[in-house]
Amino acid sequence: MFPMIVQSQTRPSTSLRLLCDEAAKRGIPAEACLEHTSVSVAELDDPNAIHSTADEIRAIENLVRLAPENVGIGFAVGRATHVHAFGIWGFAILTSPTLRAAIETAINYAKLSFLIAEMSLVEEDSEARLEFDTSDIPASTHRYILERHIVVSVKFIRDLLQQPDFDDFVARLVDDDTEYPSKMAEFTPLTIKMGQPVNALAFPADILDAPLPKSDPVSLRFCLDQCKTLLEEQAGALPHWSRQVRDAIVDKIGSDQQIEDVAAKLALTERTLRRRLTGEGTSFRQLYIDARLAIAYELLASAGLNVETVSWRVGYAEPASFARAFAKKYGKTPGEIRKENATRIA
Repeated sequence: MFPMIVQSQTRPSTSLRLLCDEAAKRGIPAEACLEHTSVSVAELDDPNAIHSTADEIRAIENLVRLAPENVGIGFAVGRATHVHAFGIWGFAILTSPTLRAAIETAINYAKLSFLIAEMSLVEEDSEARLEFDTSDIPASTHRYILERHIVVSVKFIRDLLQQPDFDDFVARLVDDDTEYPSKMAEFTPLTIKMGQPVNALAFPADILDAPLPKSDPVSLRFCLDQCKTLLEEQAGALPHWSRQVRDAIVDKIGSDQQIEDVAAKLALTERTLRRRLTGEGTSFRQLYIDARLAIAYELLASAGLNVETVSWRVGYAEPASFARAFAKKYGKTPGEIRKENATRIA
């Protein structure tokens, strides 16, 4: 239906719920926003509910048709959107070594994200741009979609770099409505330029390759908690000390860890921790392997990351050793799991 957008049948309900929350502030009921979609009001609060890109576009069309003033709606929804809402996709972004790597992850696995318009990274001299292609998207939705995409992009970059403000962000829009920037000044200090060749968020290129700090700690904490939930679903409830060790491992999943490090974190001697894990029928090594490989499985199956990227994100120095351990546990190679699950985000 819309060939040039980020098509997905597995979008989480978060973006639609935020849309309906903003509509309610404007006196528009959720039922009206969801008219002619396959999504019910009850599904908005269901963490397991999913919808398609087409559903979301119809909901946006409904909202902008019913809203008395189509300015700032997408900005308000984008401002309420956080990276931790995207689970394992958010984890993949937040554990990136540079902003460039984070953006590439976001683009490559956009079908797990908030994106509707296709996004690309363009560099020209000292400027970098996230360009948004709104081709074949209904014109009535452009303003909402671009506002949301731009503000979420700004939030992600600020969170990743842990810098609260950037005066040199510029929103470049094809729209030639000269009154729009002054109207948007009520919502954001972001510089907005109209009548531009492309829709884009522009910023200095030199921040692309600067090493990232440990990303936004609150969002990363949320994503790590989701990883722990995934492990509970895969392995079932663990005994007390096994769970404590597993959680400590997940907290630093991308780094090499030794039992003495985890024991110190748990205020135990290494000998005591070994004894308690033995009493629960397991070992530090087994818990370490299981935690890393379970998260790797999810990154391959749900996020679709490539094998090399998954390998270092779960703390393996060599992709070959990761692949051997993965195949031993699951009976299939990482590449096979990634290929089998490719249709899940198609």
